[in-house]
Order: sequence, then C-alpha cells, then structure tokens
Amino acid sequence: MYEAFFNLSSRPFAAAPRTDCYFPSTVVENARKSLSRCIDRGEGPGLIVGPAGTGKTLLCQMLAEEFAGRFAVALLSSGRLATRQALLQAILYELRRPYRGMDEGELRLLLLDYLEPVAGGNDGLLLLIDEAHTLPLRLLEEVRMISNLVRAGQPRVRVVLAGSSTLEERFASPKLQSFSQRLAARCYLESLDCVETAEYVRAQIRSAGGNASHLFRDEAMSSIYRATDGIPRLINQVCDHALILASLGGLEQINSEAIEESWADLQQLPGPWSTAPKVGAPASAVVEFGGLDESPDEMPEAIPFPAAPKLAVPTPEEQLAIIEEHLARIDEDFEPAGSIGTEVELDFPEFGDPFAEDFAEEEVILERYNSDAEMFAGLQRVSPRDGLTLSALLGSLDVNLPQPVTAPPAVFADRLDVVSRPAEPLPQLVLSSPRSSLADGAKLAAADEGLIVIEDDAVACVATARPPRLEYGQLFAKLRRG
Repeated sequence: MYEAFFNLSSRPFAAAPRTDCYFPSTVVENARKSLSRCIDRGEGPGLIVGPAGTGKTLLCQMLAEEFAGRFAVALLSSGRLATRQALLQAILYELRRPYRGMDEGELRLLLLDYLEPVAGGNDGLLLLIDEAHTLPLRLLEEVRMISNLVRAGQPRVRVVLAGSSTLEERFASPKLQSFSQRLAARCYLESLDCVETAEYVRAQIRSAGGNASHLFRDEAMSSIYRATDGIPRLINQVCDHALILASLGGLEQINSEAIEESWADLQQLPGPWSTAPKVGAPASAVVEFGGLDESPDEMPEAIPFPAAPKLAVPTPEEQLAIIEEHLARIDEDFEPAGSIGTEVELDFPEFGDPFAEDFAEEEVILERYNSDAEMFAGLQRVSPRDGLTLSALLGSLDVNLPQPVTAPPAVFADRLDVVSRPAEPLPQLVLSSPRSSLADGAKLAAADEGLIVIEDDAVACVATARPPRLEYGQLFAKLRRG
C-alpha cells in the first residue's frame, strides 16, 4: 500500500513472523544458540519462556529451518489440543503420515514405527510446540513419554516448548517433576531496550530496501520505544500504521507526532508519554509561590493532602500459600504416567428396571452351611412304624445262622411283597445283636469295608455283604409305601 510511495521493495513491518526479517537481538540470539546446541547434541528438551510478542514463534521457525535437513520437523502452532489422540494426530499430520480413522494406541504405534532408525534416513524428530502453556498437564506428560525413545544411545525425539510464564509455572508442579528434571535449556525472552528498538526499526527498513535514517527521525525512534516498551510485535504495528498514515498524508519522513497519532489510532488512547509544550508558550523552570513581603494573614492556607496508603507486603508464608493455591487449581484431574488409561467417551444408554425382567426358570441353590434338617425338611421320610417293622424282621432271624437266608418269614411276606426265587438266593447276612461282645463287633468291622449299619432301640443289624442295588431300592420303596 505504501511501498511504492516510500520506494520499498516489500512490506518492512509484517504482522506475521518472517525468518528473512530475523533481528539478532542479544537475548533472542543467545536463546537461539543455546537451543541449537541442545538439539544438536541431544541434551534434552528445551524451554522458551517470554511475554507475548517477544519473538517465541519466530525463534521456533528459525530452529525449524536450521535443522530441516537433519531431522523430520513437526511444528505445532495451530491451536489448543485437548486429548492425547489429537496430539498424536497433529504430529503425524506435520510428518505427512496417515492419521485418520485410528485410535490412540494405533496412532502411537504408527509414530514409534516412523521413528525407528533407517539406513540413510534422518536423525529422528524435532518436535517444536508453540503456545505450549495451553497444553494440559497430561499432554505435557505424553510429550515426555514420546521423548523417551532412545536408539543407539541417542534420543530419537528432540523437543522444544515455547510459551508464556504460565508454562514455567506448570513445570513447577510436582506432577511434572520428572519432565522438569529433563529440561536441558531454559531461555527467557525480554523486550528490546531503547538502542535495540532503533536498531530493529532500521534493520527492518533495510531489509525492505529503504533508508531508515531518512525515513525515521531520531525523535521518532524514541517515541516508538516509549509507545511500545520495546516489544517487537507492537513496534511492527505502530511503525506499519505510521507509514500508512504518512503515505496518505503525503509525508516523506516520520516524526514523533506521526508515531503518537499512529498509537492513538491503534489503541484509541493518548500516547504513554507527556505531550510537548505548545508553540509560543514561555517555557520557565521557576515556580513562583508569592513574595517575601507578604504578611502571614494574606498567605493562602495550605492544602491538606491525604497520606499515601501503605502497601501490605505479604509474608513469605503467605506468598508460599498463594503459590500452592494457584498450583492446586491447575489441572486437578491430571494423573501421572502409569495410571493414565485410554481416553474414551462413555455413553450410558437408558434402561428400565433390571429387576422387572421375566425369568424363564428358577434355580434352587443349597447353602453349604445350612444344617441337614433345613436342607431336607421338605423331603419324604420313613415313618417310625416302618422302622419298627424292619427291626422286628431282623430280630426274628437267627443271629448265629451261618448259612444264607433265602427268604424272610411268611408272616412278613405280604408286608414286604417279596417273591421267592430259589435259584437266586438273597445275599448272605451276618446279624448281630446289641448284646454281642465287642470282639465280635470288631471282627465284623474288619471283615468288609462296605458295611450297612441299621440301628434301632432294640436291635442293631450289621451286614457284611451289601444286597444288589435294585433289590435294596425296591425294599425301601415298599416300606415307604406301607
């Protein structure tokens, strides 16, 4: 717009950072050299801290151009990242790798596979994160985990973080103690002083093919510093707007009034310096309070001024409490590595009462700790009459009878409903009375392991041979039916 009026080849004060207009001020150049050494030797992550407009983004771009031939460079400055998946996708996007349709684990494996050393390949990844103070603590922890990849004794990922003073406060948190210990360079950017401000303006004019000494007066340089406080971004705004106003007004040289008008037009405020005295007004350095011959009655009364309030300076304990309270409000939901799971969105569908469901069948589960009386309370039992009948039957037999018993007495035949089959004798029974000796009982107990003991008040029967399963079941079935 004004390039042709001032015979300039390009716009000297651009709004966006440009590496071809880099001005090596003392602070910025020292930071660039420190970070270059840190990246070249793989010493560890680097940190850039500075106020807004002091050249953090430009410094990141300078590092990206310097190491573009040696490393694969990923410069993240597009906006706020909220999840690990978004962080990994942004890195893969800068590396021109596929990143769509994959979950967090697949993205991480794809990045690790890309970082594996290849013969004739690059030395790894240079990860530059601008506006890093906007990252949550969990994403800063993820960056640390990515930078842990080491092959052949050299890290495969070199990291540089740039942000405001909030970034340094985040690293003061105990949750990032491991990352803070790995920082190899901490660079702090500052605004330019008065001399560097004038040199910066002249350097930008020379890069556009103009004559800075002819275009800007010395008084204009001082006004630029007082208006912008030496912040490069504000210097670009004020000077660019002053050139626009000068070209519209037909002025070939920028003076102090043009800088003040430019500042007032941009900020809608008067300039932050005292205005010059009006032309023709007498300038005097003497303040007259009155004559010495005036009487005390004619002297004006003194104007009482209120005492200036004293500023309350917090004690060291109060300052420590304020800092701890501020750190506690920073990402209270953060968890260190090892307890971090995959970030998923939980969607709970609406459902009714789970106890209203119709069940097809019910199961009866017997508790192992219940007594037998509780477990078999509902089952059919043998009546006492049947037990007495069986006792009488066994008591009527000869206790010392050694030969097999083929059939019970006829008096109980109708009771037991047993059909006499001579070809199939009943199993051999050896009966014993309760009055038998203990020696006989011991002999019977040692004769066979499969004993059936039926006890009653009057008679006890011990059988040394177990009857067939079918007949034994029929016998007790008949007894239960009566």
